[in-house]
Amino acid sequence: MYCARCLTEYRDGFADCADCQIPLEVGLPPQPGEAPPVELVTVLETSDPFALNLAKASLEDAGIEYVAGGGDPSGLAGMIGIVMKAPGGGCCEIQVARERESEARALLEPLRHPRSIEEGAEEA
Repeated sequence: MYCARCLTEYRDGFADCADCQIPLEVGLPPQPGEAPPVELVTVLETSDPFALNLAKASLEDAGIEYVAGGGDPSGLAGMIGIVMKAPGGGCCEIQVARERESEARALLEPLRHPRSIEEGAEEA
């Protein structure tokens, strides 16, 4: 067991890193120069190129690395890389590391559930 943040190794029986206060990972820590595994979660699926580019810009401004894949017509790749979903499908998904999921979802919420201009004007 080891801490994914500080890479300190722990023996069995521990659940959290004493220094970082995060859950421990099973196995051995990655070797120097070896990237630790990243669990990705989907935070946005869209076929709207405007929403896709806005989402990418928002994540980049917040310093959140992402993977974008699918029928991305712009050909822009995320900071981590690009993963193709369905060739010619027209729908694209954006994924982030699980530890940044809640932050990314909050940031992208307006794109996940857009309101029309009329709705926004009525509530204001």
